[in-house]
Amino acid sequence: MFSTPKSLQRRTGRFGVGRSEYLKQLLNEYENQLTNSECKLQLLANLANFSYDPINYDYLRELNIIDLFLDCLKMHTDDDYVHYALAGLCNMSADKVNCKLIIEKNPTILICL
Repeated sequence: MFSTPKSLQRRTGRFGVGRSEYLKQLLNEYENQLTNSECKLQLLANLANFSYDPINYDYLRELNIIDLFLDCLKMHTDDDYVHYALAGLCNMSADKVNCKLIIEKNPTILICL
């Protein structure tokens, strides 16, 4: 189910962390050199999960998550990393702007998607 700004506000609460900030925290933890591989994989899965909802597209574009997913495909041979990176890209490609960005950054990705 897709989120609305009102539903995000309700789930976040008055003093909670907003969606943009939360996604930024996930990215920062993923990029931290001290984060172990298992945790990175879980963080990548979380980012791929957030990429299905159109309400997150702007936040994910601001954080260059498309680049993160594409980099994972280049850097990892582990099936789980590849799976989550492709899932994230597939989820985000439902949006025309995201689709254009994905193809511009890596035209050969069309073979996978």
